[in-house]
Amino acid sequence: MKPTVQILPSCSIRHQPWNHCVQQQVNGLIYATTTYLDALCTQWYGIVVNDYEAVMPLPVRKKWGIRYAYTPAFIQQLGLLGDSSSVSMKMLLPLIRSTVSYADIHFNFLNKDFLQSLPVMTRTNLVIPLGRPIEEIRTYYRNDLKENIRKAEKLSLIYSHASIHEAVTHFREQYGSRMQQVQPGDYQRFLLLCEDLQSKEQCLVRSVRDQQGGLLAIALLLKDSRRIYNLMNTTLPRGRHKEANHWLIDQIIQEFSGQPFLLDMEGSELPGVKNFYESFGAVAQPYFHYHDNRLPWPLRWLKR
Repeated sequence: MKPTVQILPSCSIRHQPWNHCVQQQVNGLIYATTTYLDALCTQWYGIVVNDYEAVMPLPVRKKWGIRYAYTPAFIQQLGLLGDSSSVSMKMLLPLIRSTVSYADIHFNFLNKDFLQSLPVMTRTNLVIPLGRPIEEIRTYYRNDLKENIRKAEKLSLIYSHASIHEAVTHFREQYGSRMQQVQPGDYQRFLLLCEDLQSKEQCLVRSVRDQQGGLLAIALLLKDSRRIYNLMNTTLPRGRHKEANHWLIDQIIQEFSGQPFLLDMEGSELPGVKNFYESFGAVAQPYFHYHDNRLPWPLRWLKR
């Protein structure tokens, strides 16, 4: 039987079956929940297969009267989730193209076979399985990382909880100039989302401080039933020569070791950041970037 496939504005999405579909899937990442999408997207549509057997979020914006699909700040990957056996990209692509004239979409790590008919680029993500004793996880650390952790341990650093505002503020101060596509409103929406998730025990903040209480490194983490997401990881200038971030990540791994989570480092195309996370034994779990430009000329040329 031919599946029923429709694309709906978010106001017409039934939250309970949508979120149930997301939560039941191995690739059902936190970014695809209605809570996350409603908080960070000015507008989004959802592709729904049959009675929410599979779903796909499509964040959209409008500029110059033209609607386009984009990847919002603080959302790494979305794509198709659920039972995709009855649908193909050839079925979904006309729906997407009927909704937007331009698409810049990141499909999730399990969508590779589904995307065979599309030109996509592979993007880096790195994960660490935590469901093992900390001693076993540390056997995969690189030797230079182990040495840096030993140096940090000699400084009697303090691992503790911290506030969402502290994490977001320092991340923006240290890295905001490198991420000019992230607007002030994006940070504010993300902060409000984190406050909501914290009330559900899904947002955690961990920090490293010196003996005087000075902040050296800080990480904001989100959590669902399968993953802990490293959303914001910041090293302050005074923490760099103390290897504070090496020790912070090690302490986070130790805190959650033996529990059935993946620590999702969120990856990076920057060689230095990628190398840092790989030094903890993180393994690649790539996702996929799809770009489709059908804008009228000359907008097509301007938005290459």
